[in-house]
Amino acid sequence: MNSRICRFTGMFLFCAAAVLGGCGDEEEPPPPPPAPLPTTGPFAAPTYANYLKGMKICLDPGHGGRANRKGYKRGPTGLREAEVNLKVAHCLREFLEASGAKVYMTRRKDVYLAEDEREDQRLRIEMANRNDCDVFVSIHHNASGTNPNANFTSVWYHDDPDHSPASLDVAQQLAVALTDELRLPQQLGCPLMSDKLMFAKSGFSVLRQAKVPAVLCESSFHSNPDEEARLRNPEYNRREAHALFAGLARYAYAGIPRMQVVDPPDGLLPESGGKQVVIELNDGIRDRKSWGWDRPLILSDSIVVRQDGKDLPFTFDKRTNLLTVPLPKKLKLGSMGLEVRFMNLFKQSNPKTSLELKVVKKLPPNRPVARALTPPVPAPATEESE
Repeated sequence: MNSRICRFTGMFLFCAAAVLGGCGDEEEPPPPPPAPLPTTGPFAAPTYANYLKGMKICLDPGHGGRANRKGYKRGPTGLREAEVNLKVAHCLREFLEASGAKVYMTRRKDVYLAEDEREDQRLRIEMANRNDCDVFVSIHHNASGTNPNANFTSVWYHDDPDHSPASLDVAQQLAVALTDELRLPQQLGCPLMSDKLMFAKSGFSVLRQAKVPAVLCESSFHSNPDEEARLRNPEYNRREAHALFAGLARYAYAGIPRMQVVDPPDGLLPESGGKQVVIELNDGIRDRKSWGWDRPLILSDSIVVRQDGKDLPFTFDKRTNLLTVPLPKKLKLGSMGLEVRFMNLFKQSNPKTSLELKVVKKLPPNRPVARALTPPVPAPATEESE
């Protein structure tokens, strides 16, 4: 069973034509069919792992190459962090693909993407941005040059909590799953960490440039002698991968909120204004048609609509999930952006918060007609109310 979960033979062939440009592009040969997920044992798939199906997840095994640098990212006895990151990523990829997720990997063997480290970081996150991934996870292991006993989990997000609430949703699930699975001797009071704690002005480059929910996991400390020994064990690498897998499955299970403009369907607004924008909010749960799906699944108090940083008035219909934003009588020609944020009942936030509209002098003829939306039909009650 374990050999099916973490197979490396043949994996490296898929990157033969893309050593410096990263892996996971559409041009690569298709991977072999994934092995079935185990249903029993220590690496059994969560029962809700099926909600990962169809998700696009970018895995970034941190670092890579540069093995000739003396002492670079190595544990006390020489274990290279880059190698451990890659082993965990390969195992995680198999878990995810067996669940039906589409997985992109920034590297599949011990290479860097560019000689210049800034360019290397840019190419990593570019893969997630270019493929419009649902999640970007950078896999790392921490080190302390002053405290060899340090050993705890931390998951990093960019800037402040308001920058990307969806990234915090991912970070929270991964941090809890890693803490539960690895059972390290130390725990932070809050394992969710802003990258501004490390680089006050810019944060981590790989997170700063993300246009999708993005986190960086420091699962444990390879500088801790006991932890370094554990990280040499393939079984322990699988444990870590399974924790990340479970965290991502929980994120998917809680639903990923989305939104789209319903009216105007072509995104065009007249300069004369006096119109409104209608946006359909999708909680990420209702489409499952589970018991209670016809009830409100969006926290109406969480809805915020802004233009240029200023709050706009709106109305929200809980039956249809339609958000109506009235517009001023006069609009400025050109692009007009709206920022919309909301949470579903799991308190998960919509990853894409920006909507782009265009104000034109005159609307073209024969424009598409906005589709009509009706409230959901309530499911029949299964029990009599008391």
